[in-house]
Amino acid sequence: MLPGPLDSLRQLSIHRPPLRVLADNWIIGAALIAATCLLGWYYKGFIHDYSRDHRPSVSPGSQPLPATQATRTFTLGNIFARRRRSHDPSLDAVSLKPPLPRDMRYLKQSRLAKKAVFVPPAPPPPPPKSKQPYEAFLVLDVEATCHLGTDFNFPNEIIEFPVCLMRWKDRTEDNTASQLEVVKEFRSFVKPTWRPILSQFCTELTGITQNQVDSAPLFPAVLASFQNFMIKHGLIDAETGDRLVRFCWCSDGPFDVRDFVVKQCFISKIPMPGWLQGDVLDVRTSVMDWIYAHEPPKSTPTARVWNVPRRRTLNIPAQLKALGLPSFQGRQHSGIDDSRNIAKIVAELARRGVSLHPNTAIHPNRRWQWMGKHGQVLENAWPPQTSL
Repeated sequence: MLPGPLDSLRQLSIHRPPLRVLADNWIIGAALIAATCLLGWYYKGFIHDYSRDHRPSVSPGSQPLPATQATRTFTLGNIFARRRRSHDPSLDAVSLKPPLPRDMRYLKQSRLAKKAVFVPPAPPPPPPKSKQPYEAFLVLDVEATCHLGTDFNFPNEIIEFPVCLMRWKDRTEDNTASQLEVVKEFRSFVKPTWRPILSQFCTELTGITQNQVDSAPLFPAVLASFQNFMIKHGLIDAETGDRLVRFCWCSDGPFDVRDFVVKQCFISKIPMPGWLQGDVLDVRTSVMDWIYAHEPPKSTPTARVWNVPRRRTLNIPAQLKALGLPSFQGRQHSGIDDSRNIAKIVAELARRGVSLHPNTAIHPNRRWQWMGKHGQVLENAWPPQTSL
């Protein structure tokens, strides 16, 4: 039995199917009417409260906003968000501001720009610069006579005297720099006098032939030629031989100047020149110091790092590899090739911020057991010369 109004509606809507459906399902119809009234009530309350709390401020003397700008757009999402806020205070961060108009043209352009823009990688940091007290560096790697089985106590004679002169490219007034380059080279073979015949072992090791040393000048003449080289490049004074700039001798290990040059000056019966004296930079030691300073400790928490022995020093190819440089260029144990590769190592140390200064003491008056009087080599200290 339907209520009276709905029964009358059924009788009037026989020829109108939508009204008849509504009359047959009067419960659904009543629910829809109630929901519509309730939604309208919420909407009117929301508009009233929002207009009161967000009334735009108008300064004295200014014109009121136009109706098109004062009108705000409201959505069902804002209404239900406000309802949820009234029941849950933790939702205060929900924004009830009306959505801003969005121009689709600019959105499309921004999407295209994001796809087209290429972000380059960050540039590498500038190389560190450190105080560099020396203005020039002379990289020396001599080759000397040798025999199979001999050591550094043997009376070696220099047979190749090569030098690479290096200067700074970016040295400032406060003596900071990081870029070294080779500006000039000097090379000369030297004729030995005590044992002028090269051993087969020496020729195979150094690549220097007997004809090259036979036609070469003696060691005093080579020093005179190199002195002119230093005068030409403004390193020493032409009259006194005093140093005009602060330069430092460099070698791979202490042997070249500490041993070979001191021995050769004794055998040639000449004093060691003043511009050749002084402490030298042992490049091998500087490389090892840099490696130990930047290598992470390989030890357990209970291990004592200071009791771990240092490993043996590195030769020139190993130094190049340790510093990430290209492999050795040229022939190993060729004086000029060794000097060029050592110069690369020195330049890399400077680029990494290492302060280059002497670290090995040189004693020009050092003596060995085979040294006699006035440059004499005691023959009984060594076996007679052989082809080896």
